[in-house]
Order: sequence, then C-alpha cells, then structure tokens
Amino acid sequence: MKSLLFLPATALLFSVTMYPSHPARAASDSMPAPAPTSKIWVENEQVFLGETIHLLFLTPHPQYLGVIDPGGSFFYVVFPVAESMGKLTPLVDSEVFINLNHLEINTAQIKADPYKYGVLENQPVFTKSGAYTFILGDNLHVDDPTAVYRVTVKYQHKTRPVQHAVVIN
Repeated sequence: MKSLLFLPATALLFSVTMYPSHPARAASDSMPAPAPTSKIWVENEQVFLGETIHLLFLTPHPQYLGVIDPGGSFFYVVFPVAESMGKLTPLVDSEVFINLNHLEINTAQIKADPYKYGVLENQPVFTKSGAYTFILGDNLHVDDPTAVYRVTVKYQHKTRPVQHAVVIN
C-alpha cells in the first residue's frame, strides 16, 4: 500500500520542480516577466504637472484612445484623422496608432477633443488633480465594460516636490 502512495507523491514533487510557473516555486530574476492582462498599461501610475505619462500597449490594439478626467469629462486623444472637424485633431492618427506599442503624453502640453457640442478646438486635458482614466477600444461609448481596456493614472496639478538630500558630517 505504501508503494502505491509513493508514485503519486513522487509525480507531484517532480511536477513542482519541472514547471517554474507553479505557485510553489519562488520567482527568480531569470524568469520572464508575466504577460500583461490588458492591451493597455502604464509605466508610471503617479505623475505631476509637466511630467510624461508612458502608456504601453499590446499590438495590434483598438483604434481609439480617450481619457476621462476627475470631473467625469471625456476627451478623445486618438481617433481617425478623417473624423477631424474644425481644429479638433488627434494626437496620433488611428492608422498609425493601432501598431504603436507605447505613447508618451506630457501632462502640461496635451490637448485633445473634449467631445462637447460646439467646441471645435482641442482643449487642455490635465487641468486638475485626481484620477485620469485612459480608455482604449474600437467604440469608447459602450455600456459593456469588457468592450474597452482601461488604465488609471493619479495626477497632481503641481510640480513634483524636490527631494532634498540629508548630509550627515
């Protein structure tokens, strides 16, 4: 009877040793980073006025990118140039964007389509402190939250405080 239990226990121990992704194994520096679970993620989740947000993407990805500010206002950041009206222009044309694996957005300079009736010129996006949610999708105005990808950045509408070094003599 003991020998019958030995075989399954040995197989279990062997499987833990052979498969590095098994939860019982400790992660090491030589293991590859886990694959992202979304088509969009951010390198820096906390940014200040004048700093650059580094958005990263799995390619190809959907053609539209929007952002919702802390007050709930929506801005189109990326859309097809053919849909431009007046002075409303995308940061990047959708045809180019779908194959980009990253996009850098300077918080002090970015202007985008505020998606408001009668406004035909891009407006500043980062105007107040709070959470800004970037939305990636083929249709950004849907009720189904699984139809779009989201990532949130916490923004402070002031310059980053300077870190002073303490010198001990």
